[in-house]
Amino acid sequence: MDLIDKGILSDLLENCRITYEEMSRKHGISANAVKKRVQKLEDSGVIHRYSIRLSLAMLDAQFLLGLIRTDGSQDEETFVNRIGESPSIVAAAAYSDGHYALLAEYVSTVELMELGSHLRTLDGVEEVELHTLVSSRGTKKDLSNQQLMILYHLREDPRMSIVDLARETGMTARRVRRLVTELVEGDSIRFTANLELAEAGSIPFLARVGWNEKKADYRDVLGWLMGKYPDSLWEWYISVSEPVIFCLFTAEDLNEMNSKAREIRQQDFVDRVKVIVSSYHDGFGGPRSRRLDEMIQKVIK
Repeated sequence: MDLIDKGILSDLLENCRITYEEMSRKHGISANAVKKRVQKLEDSGVIHRYSIRLSLAMLDAQFLLGLIRTDGSQDEETFVNRIGESPSIVAAAAYSDGHYALLAEYVSTVELMELGSHLRTLDGVEEVELHTLVSSRGTKKDLSNQQLMILYHLREDPRMSIVDLARETGMTARRVRRLVTELVEGDSIRFTANLELAEAGSIPFLARVGWNEKKADYRDVLGWLMGKYPDSLWEWYISVSEPVIFCLFTAEDLNEMNSKAREIRQQDFVDRVKVIVSSYHDGFGGPRSRRLDEMIQKVIK
C-alpha cells in the first residue's frame, strides 16, 4: 500500500459512504482510479467489510480499551472467543507473549464491574487493565421510522447506492438521498470500514506510549506521532486515567517495528514504549450494534 491507499482507507474508516468523486478530489487521482484501488483493497481482504453503528451518545456509553496478561497457556482463538462472551466486548485480539487487547463499551458502573470480573476470572489470566478512552461521542437524537428503514437495508451493504435504496424502500431517490444525508451528517450514526491490516502483507502491532505530562499533553504527543508516521499509524486510543496512548501501527518486518519503537522512545517527552505483535483478532458487535438492531427490528415487524 502507498500513501494514497492509506488516505483512501482513512476516508472509508471515517465515512464509508464517501463517494469516489470526493476521494478523487482529496487525493488528486481520477474517480475511476479511486474505484479500482478500493476494489483491489476489497479483493485482497484489507477491507474486510463495511459496517454501521450508533454513536456513543445514543447509548450514553463509554468506550474502553483493556489489556490482559496471561500465563501463555491458552489457545489464542479460543481465548479471544472467551473474551467475546461478555456482552460489552466490541473486538478482541491476541498479541505476542500471552497478551490480549480488547475494545468494549459500557453504560453503567455495574456493566464495567461485570466486564472486569468476566476478564479476571478467565483461566490463565494474571493481570487485567481497563482504560476508559477519550472518544468522540457524537450526538443523541431520535431516528424516524424512515431513517430506520434506510438503516435496515444499509446494515447489509452500508455503501448501497441511492438508486438501489430507493428501489428497496419504495421511496423516491430524492427522499432517500435526503434521509441518507441526514444520517451521515447527523453524527448519531457512524458509517465505517473494518480492516484486516495483515492482509496487506504488513505486521500489525500495538505500541503503548507513555509520556511525561510536564513536557507535553496528549495533543502534542498524538500530533508528533501522526506527523512522523502518516503511512503506518492507523488507530490511536488515549487513556483517561493515565498519560498513555495506545497506537495501532503496521510495519513491513520486525526490524521496522523495532526501529519505530526506538524512535518513539528517544523523544524527550516519552517516558516508555512497550510493543506487542498481533496474531489473531475477531469482532463481536457490542452494545451499540445490538441496540441498533433492536431499533430496526421494531420498525420492520
